[in-house]
Amino acid sequence: MGRKTLNNQVQHALTQKAKIGESRHKAKEELRQEYADKGEKMNFGVAVDGIHSIKTYDVYKGHCERFTAWCIENKGVNKYAKLESIKQYAPEYLKEREAQGLSLYTLKAERAALGKLYGEQIPYKFEKARTYKDVTRSRGAAKRDAHFSEEKNAPLVALCRGTGGRREDISKLTKECFFIKDGNMFVRFEQSKGGRDRIAPVLKNYQEQIKELLDKTENNKLLFDVIHNGCDVHGYRREYAQELYKTVCNDEKLKAEYSKQYAPRNEPNIKGSVYRSHEKERPFVGERDNIYIVSQALGHNRLDVSVNHYLK
Repeated sequence: MGRKTLNNQVQHALTQKAKIGESRHKAKEELRQEYADKGEKMNFGVAVDGIHSIKTYDVYKGHCERFTAWCIENKGVNKYAKLESIKQYAPEYLKEREAQGLSLYTLKAERAALGKLYGEQIPYKFEKARTYKDVTRSRGAAKRDAHFSEEKNAPLVALCRGTGGRREDISKLTKECFFIKDGNMFVRFEQSKGGRDRIAPVLKNYQEQIKELLDKTENNKLLFDVIHNGCDVHGYRREYAQELYKTVCNDEKLKAEYSKQYAPRNEPNIKGSVYRSHEKERPFVGERDNIYIVSQALGHNRLDVSVNHYLK
């Protein structure tokens, strides 16, 4: 058998780590339990083994192949070199990519890809810190909005605004995903981002429209076969988060009912019940328990993600 190129080695290494179809959320819970069994706490940012989605696999493979190409072109590395021998260049590669002005999102994805490739965290810290000002997605009018009529797509808009689902979540919904408990309507998102299942309250303002949609849909049939490309699903998701937050802040009874769907908030290193952001230009103060409900409904564990991306 001939020698393997660096890209052949990348593909082999990532394929060995592929766990497509397995729940990443379950794997993380199992890892957290392993730490607990040893009397230790799993630090934030500890990665679980494996790659749990084909999309992530393809993205990581692309990032790693760009790294090998850079090593060949800039470091004079032979394309048949050992993959382990070029690991030393990973921090330098990331530094150059940062100097090129790439977004912090892309840079972190590249670092994660290389970390997954080598099975260890790449020792490089990016200089640019991301603030709420860098989060611009769905915070203004986009060209595609002009080609989407909310009036003509009212059932879809109500579904998005009422459930806060991601585009992929919405595309997988059937009437069986919805249920009533103690008079409140909920939706169950299965295998959402990261393979995580979650439950989200359905906002009362949209329940009647959603019920009409469910009544018109056959059992086990998708509510929508196609999600209009012009539909700003993420924008509606942000509206959902803000409306849900207002609801739990103003309605203690409903807040208590929604809380029953989630495990108790667990932040052992946090003192006090109030969340305070550190952004001077746009501060945010709120009750952690209220933000926690929104975070769980959105499928996020970190409260700051919900605050910076949705509530500010």
